[in-house]
Amino acid sequence: MARANRNDGPDVWHHILNRGIAKRTIFESEDDCRFFKALLAQEVRAGRIEVHAYCLMLTHFHLLVRSVTGELSEAMRRIQNRYARYFNRTRRRDGSLFRNRFKSRWVDSLRYRRNVFGYIHDNPVHANAVTRRSDYRWSSGYDWKNGRPPRWLARDWVESEVAARGEGTCWVDRLDAAFPSAIPDEHRKWIERQLRNRHAHELEDCSLKHSASPRVVRWTMRKAKLADGTRPWRPICPPRVVEETLDGARAALLKLLQLFPTSLARSLAMIRAGMLRMLSGCTHREIAKRVGRHRGTVAHDIHDHRERLEAKPGYVRLISELVCSALSAAGV
Repeated sequence: MARANRNDGPDVWHHILNRGIAKRTIFESEDDCRFFKALLAQEVRAGRIEVHAYCLMLTHFHLLVRSVTGELSEAMRRIQNRYARYFNRTRRRDGSLFRNRFKSRWVDSLRYRRNVFGYIHDNPVHANAVTRRSDYRWSSGYDWKNGRPPRWLARDWVESEVAARGEGTCWVDRLDAAFPSAIPDEHRKWIERQLRNRHAHELEDCSLKHSASPRVVRWTMRKAKLADGTRPWRPICPPRVVEETLDGARAALLKLLQLFPTSLARSLAMIRAGMLRMLSGCTHREIAKRVGRHRGTVAHDIHDHRERLEAKPGYVRLISELVCSALSAAGV
């Protein structure tokens, strides 16, 4: 079966992760880390990628990169192949070093980009390697703390964010204010969920930035038809944001839902289940726990939500307005 193409192109941002095969260590010495950073620098100088954040852990690495020419796969192929050959040669081993080619997630909003930047630098803290993220030597957080980021590390975006949102008397304080450590737990789980689920064939333009347009309505209906499973599509905003949006619009919803034959309670449950499924990528089981209903009942709610989207233009307009409000609240 052919592998799906990545959603790559000029000026596309990505969160990249890869691990050692069988969770083995891939960075065993300072020389290993230096060599990997040198490979990153080569691809930056070649003009294929910009590296805005990195973190090299014992068993894996994280990168926040901007694809400059749409050659992200080629850049990562060269980095990983050269590093694996170096690693095997210096250890007198052979065979695969990395678990897979690499995972990448399209970073399609400024808020998501800010959270990924913080998430990458928080990794050593969550691994109990250090108490402050800026103390971990093999990350861009350490480079920024010491005021000596390497030439190949992109600076423009980070410096513009610090200038606009940073507060404090020194650079590190302003950086921490612009990119707070310990991002909200829900956003952390959201990022990790996207990295766990490989579904590159679904990395289409689903940011819903043109809410209520025909293109968005088609996307909404297509997503509503997907069967439930353990690999839901890429979530766009956290479940908490969806629920807060619905709670805030409850009075208006009750008035509008009187136009439909189903009971108000049933319609509200249907909308909540459908939006949690569509926007947050929740499974039936997760939705059932959130709304206090049986999983089978939730499945019926989502089925009826899908049928209304297909048959009732008024319902489509209502859902589109709610989606737009939820995405605005999430900063998408």
